Amino acid sequence: MSMNTNELLEYFPPMLFGDELDEQLINLPEYDPEIYRADAETRLLHLNRLSNIYIPSQMTREIYSKLYLAMVHSFEKKQTTDAVRQMVQNHKRIIGQDYNSILGGADSFSIIGKSGIGKSTAIAKALNVAGGSEIITVDNPYSKIVPCVNIQCPHDCSVKGMLMSILESVDSALGTGYYERAVKNRSTIDFLIGRVSQVAINHILLIVVDECQNIVRNRHGVNVISALTQLINSSGISICLVGLPETEGFLREEMQLARRSIGLSYKEMDCDDRFIEFCRQVFSYQYVANPVPLSTEIVETLYQCSGGIIGIVLSLLVEAQQVAILSGREEITRDLLLETFRTRLKNIKDFVEPKQKKHPQTAVQVKKKETITGTRVNSGERDGVICVTAEATQGKTEEMLSLLADTGFSITEVPV
Repeated sequence: MSMNTNELLEYFPPMLFGDELDEQLINLPEYDPEIYRADAETRLLHLNRLSNIYIPSQMTREIYSKLYLAMVHSFEKKQTTDAVRQMVQNHKRIIGQDYNSILGGADSFSIIGKSGIGKSTAIAKALNVAGGSEIITVDNPYSKIVPCVNIQCPHDCSVKGMLMSILESVDSALGTGYYERAVKNRSTIDFLIGRVSQVAINHILLIVVDECQNIVRNRHGVNVISALTQLINSSGISICLVGLPETEGFLREEMQLARRSIGLSYKEMDCDDRFIEFCRQVFSYQYVANPVPLSTEIVETLYQCSGGIIGIVLSLLVEAQQVAILSGREEITRDLLLETFRTRLKNIKDFVEPKQKKHPQTAVQVKKKETITGTRVNSGERDGVICVTAEATQGKTEEMLSLLADTGFSITEVPV
């Protein structure tokens, strides 16, 4: 099968950009502004809708583009002369003979970012819009193709377990029996790599491997990367590695791994206009009896407690409104958010790193305990610097904090 670009793209939805793409990605659940008049039970039942909000960002748009192009590029190689030659080589591998890589492969990339920033949701949304969830049927010659197989890296980094999960996913989508035959034959890893490569040539465009931080935490992690590299070279398909920031450091260790880290890397949001706009949209979903407008103080508190991780913002607003409704306070306040964060989200406090606020209207205000650490002075000088600064500013808190910041101290407001 040799197709020109127009024939190839007929098997995919049109590639979208800008506002048209955002309209397909966004999810804003139905909201009745009069819900605050309902009884507590009704409001609590509707509150979970807030968790279903999805607002596309630059990250989502880039992930969509990367996944779409990866699937198209992989499709270009299907049933070409090189693909047929590669299948012959894969068969040699399966029966234990010497083999070569014909298709080669540099079609792998990574999506790296902290937990809670929305990587997995963005991938799911992007694949849905890009046609990654619809089986492709090719008539001449007849074949069925799964655009994307989405698996997780095994926690024990079992290469055999990973390869078997790929076969199981294909069977689930197409009704084939590759997994059952592999189990019955008690296949070796080398046999499985050859078998999965054959299946991938015929039926897969893209494999997304999530939870790739597991490769860092297990001494067998390099074996997973090696197996995936062989799979790329023996099938010509695209592979996307998804994981936490620690994954990126592991992939940099050697050249063959570094090539697989080329891709997309994301961090939590800064406390800027984008974060404020996100807060404005999600804060409109209030289910308490006394809705309040979004204030600068609320934005600052949401950022303080979330560190710019949008998943935490949504969780905090859901939990805080539950507390407000169940306790009868029925209003979202700064104190309520801090209390909820301290009691219901206490397990994530060590993972949240609020950054210094940039806008004048969100300047640091001392309302709670302050943690002060020096970055340009040693521990022996620190206490003396603080005392001298306090005397120079005559105890005026804002002036003292400003001078300390200029001296090299980091000042972070900590909920107590």
